[in-house]
Amino acid sequence: MAFGDFGVICERSPLPLCSLIDSKVVDIDSTFTGIIPTCYARSINLANTLIFQVGTAFVHISALVILMMIVYIIRDRYTAVGRREMLFFFWSYMGLTIFSLVVDTGVSPPGSTTYAYFVAAQIGFMAACSWSLFYAGLTSFNLWDDGSISSMSVLYVSSVIAFAVDFIVALLTFKGWASTLGPHNTTPLFVFMYVLNGILLVSWFLCQIFVCFFILIRNWWAIGALAFVCFFYVASQVLLYAVSQQICESVKHYVDGLMFSVISSLFCVMMIYKYYDIITYDDDEYYRQTQIIQSIPEKNDYQLM
Repeated sequence: MAFGDFGVICERSPLPLCSLIDSKVVDIDSTFTGIIPTCYARSINLANTLIFQVGTAFVHISALVILMMIVYIIRDRYTAVGRREMLFFFWSYMGLTIFSLVVDTGVSPPGSTTYAYFVAAQIGFMAACSWSLFYAGLTSFNLWDDGSISSMSVLYVSSVIAFAVDFIVALLTFKGWASTLGPHNTTPLFVFMYVLNGILLVSWFLCQIFVCFFILIRNWWAIGALAFVCFFYVASQVLLYAVSQQICESVKHYVDGLMFSVISSLFCVMMIYKYYDIITYDDDEYYRQTQIIQSIPEKNDYQLM
């Protein structure tokens, strides 16, 4: 497998972008575009509508419900550090889940005019999620006032830039609109999807390890939550890129590794919330234990008495 080549990856994993790119080792003069995985989940016909990845669809819908619950809980934690930054991350991940649902289930099927745009948007949301999580993690160091107008403005603008760059690179690769990008030249897309996003995620993880050991003075509950974050993230990647074909063949094409990868990714995000809940526990406890002080009656109220 050459660096930047999706050939081996797409043969083992049912990624949405695989139908839009080619391997570097195939014939460039071929009129066919796309790499078909060796084994993928079977589709169903419901009311004359072909639905792909049915099991993955249910997981995506469940993820949206869980994410809305997490957002609701965090919104009520007014004194928690980095509350607005973490809310933006979960909103971004919700956007990623929606676009993943669209391309995985065939709402925008492969071969349609909109499919490339939806897949590019999915890749853009991956970048926005990675960057916003890293940015939210930096708030633990108190480098700036979290939740302030300036902090959120920087987060919004930088996340839009991260989304736009990955979206444009992906779309130019799918459409072949640039001389240096195309279905046969996927190295830049590979770098943006895996290398840069991976650097951001690893940096966030290392920052939180530093926070747990040196700022929180060895908070073992937080360290345990981080360990689960790492475990579920690694499991999601292994299930998708390493054993998806074996899973698909063993269950007779009913599901593949994508469904289990999405489940592991959901558990990973849930553990990120749990980690955030642990490290901001004192702030939240102060908010909930503070008694409500009755307001002072106004002058008109005294006259009524």
